[in-house]
Amino acid sequence: PADSREFIIGMNKGLVRRYGLIVKNEQGVYDTVRVYRSKKEEQPIPVIPRQQDITFDAVDTFVIGEEEKSGCCFYALMDLAEDASFVRVYIGPFMDINGDHHFQPRELYHQLVEHAGYIYSPTFTGGQYPDVVEKVILPSWKQFMDWQAKAINYAITEERYEVIFSHMHNIDAMGHQFWHWCKARKRNPSVDPAQYMGFLEQCYQDTDDYIGQFLPLLDDGWTIFLFSDHGFLTSDEEEPPVLGDPFGINVPVMEALGYTVLKEDENGKKAIDWTKTRALATRGNHIWINLKGRNPQGIVDPADRYALEEEIITALYAYRDPHNGKRVISVAMHNKDAILLGVSGPECGDVVYFTAEGYNKIHADSLSTQIGYAGTSVSPIFIAAGPGIKENFVTDRIIRQVDVAPTLAVLGGVRMPAQCEGAPVYQIFA
Repeated sequence: PADSREFIIGMNKGLVRRYGLIVKNEQGVYDTVRVYRSKKEEQPIPVIPRQQDITFDAVDTFVIGEEEKSGCCFYALMDLAEDASFVRVYIGPFMDINGDHHFQPRELYHQLVEHAGYIYSPTFTGGQYPDVVEKVILPSWKQFMDWQAKAINYAITEERYEVIFSHMHNIDAMGHQFWHWCKARKRNPSVDPAQYMGFLEQCYQDTDDYIGQFLPLLDDGWTIFLFSDHGFLTSDEEEPPVLGDPFGINVPVMEALGYTVLKEDENGKKAIDWTKTRALATRGNHIWINLKGRNPQGIVDPADRYALEEEIITALYAYRDPHNGKRVISVAMHNKDAILLGVSGPECGDVVYFTAEGYNKIHADSLSTQIGYAGTSVSPIFIAAGPGIKENFVTDRIIRQVDVAPTLAVLGGVRMPAQCEGAPVYQIFA
């Protein structure tokens, strides 16, 4: 149309372009966005009317390296001025529509696509923006859950699967994205905690709807287990010391204690000085000794390892929050002792520690018994119903994650896994 407005979307670092068109409705108000592969195309990739906000019917091509692939994604119309002077569009992650290599047998993928449609990936970014949470994150996860429910029910009713395991990561992903904004914090004063509480409640309601799509199976003789690997908590403190952070190497506290040393190049870029670093803390609960013979740039003699671990444990217990003088560490121990908590062995740090209540950032740094801000907790849940399970029964037994597999094995009449660390929860059996 002659009175439409154009804009350009840059993709693949600007090497690929898509062309947007903003068009008017019958009342003369710009209210719809169309996106095209080129200006010569007659059919748009998506059409996004203002009242719809998000569309899941976009199929396009994308480039990885030198390879062009066909993929699907969603488009969300975040903002559009009535005179088309401003527009903001969110494009979701691409999913390879020929990605049957994730399935075994591969034919299953094509059967599921035919029955439930393409898999659209939910988004994992933008939680600091309320409009992104409301218009993108929550709807994209809801769509993903609806697809998976369709796919699983198809596998049960048409393909006659007898055992199904469904993992849904939405509560975890959204917790990482915006749980911390459920408390007012100085670094983002514009955030409304009550609004984010509402987002979390919606997340749980959507999850409840997802689970509800399987409950009719109870009438068909299915047994359903509902359990989580962990809960989620948020810190009481304004800015907890950087120790226990889940996503990288935790430098500040270990630097203050003198175990991790940084160096700076001529451009001001910092890096770890391995010639002086005796130990460092990686994501979660783990501190590693920079050991000769094990680490590529190790400097600590193995004969001095235990003494250094003792020194670090003592220093951790003595460390205090510089803002309020409170202790930051709840538990710290040698790797060999941490076997009592199920976190020892070569995959775990030489020193294993947990932060004190109130200093937890999310989950890995916390003991599962601890409570966070607004009643949050990392304690998981366990619910079971159906044939073989007692009705209206609550057990006093503490059920651990390692108990799930042997419980399912006994109920299913198969052998328990080799090297099984857990035990069947006999108390819940009918």
